[in-house]
Amino acid sequence: MFANRVLALLAAAWFGAYLLAGYGAAPLLFQSLPKEQAGSLAGALFSAVNYIGLFVWAILYLAGLSAQQRSYGQRSKLSSRTVALTWLLLAVSQFVLVPLIRALRGGQVHWLSNLLGGELAFWHSMSSSLYVLVSLLGLFLIMRLLRFEWQ
Repeated sequence: MFANRVLALLAAAWFGAYLLAGYGAAPLLFQSLPKEQAGSLAGALFSAVNYIGLFVWAILYLAGLSAQQRSYGQRSKLSSRTVALTWLLLAVSQFVLVPLIRALRGGQVHWLSNLLGGELAFWHSMSSSLYVLVSLLGLFLIMRLLRFEWQ
């Protein structure tokens, strides 16, 4: 029971930082700073929050697997697949989309834009859509954790 609360607190702390970065700090940066400077700061902020999220969701995934093994294989109501999907989407954001957007913003060529095409606006909207999806998944998972259904 205590472990569930610690895990929920860890996930909620990341979720708060994630929401604050994407829906609070980034718009404020773009309102108050020149576009290039705001983009650099927002990118650094997103990278930091993504790395923290990768760490947090990896811990939650491992804790969930451990809890399932202790319960002798009974299925948890909090699916390890959903946690893994959240982690995977964060990894795609950090290791695929962030470098792609940086390269396009700097006028460089990136292998993914060569392969699939698309301008900076397209990839930025893909990144924003992924951000919303991860936000919704994070909210869903935290709600499940707070109901202490991962045992």
